[in-house]
Amino acid sequence: MTAGEWMDLTVLERRKYNDLTEALDLTRQLGESMDRSDQVAVRMIIAMRQDPLLRLEETEKTLKDRRRTLSEEDQERVKALLKGEEPRSSQERTFLEQAGKTRRLLERVVELDRRISLRMAGGQSFYKKK
Repeated sequence: MTAGEWMDLTVLERRKYNDLTEALDLTRQLGESMDRSDQVAVRMIIAMRQDPLLRLEETEKTLKDRRRTLSEEDQERVKALLKGEEPRSSQERTFLEQAGKTRRLLERVVELDRRISLRMAGGQSFYKKK
């Protein structure tokens, strides 16, 4: 895979990271608003949180589409890296580092979202139904 192709994938991972950072910040604000029993702020933040989540969804779709345009060999290389194989170049290392940061941030967002959802909806929470 070319350096440019690795850069494209890395940029998309960074875009996901930025959207997740915004979602995490808004989710924290949501929790703080709930602590204050500020229902106006809760509703407003829930609405605001939709924007980064929609962008995240679009970026994820773009990333998947981009990966599908790669040769089968390059697709397998990306999968292998994401499953823990060692990078062979600085471009692979940069991509892998960004993908790892993005994955860890996603885990934090999901955990915080789960706690807030369970607090807001209790047994009706999306997370309770799993």
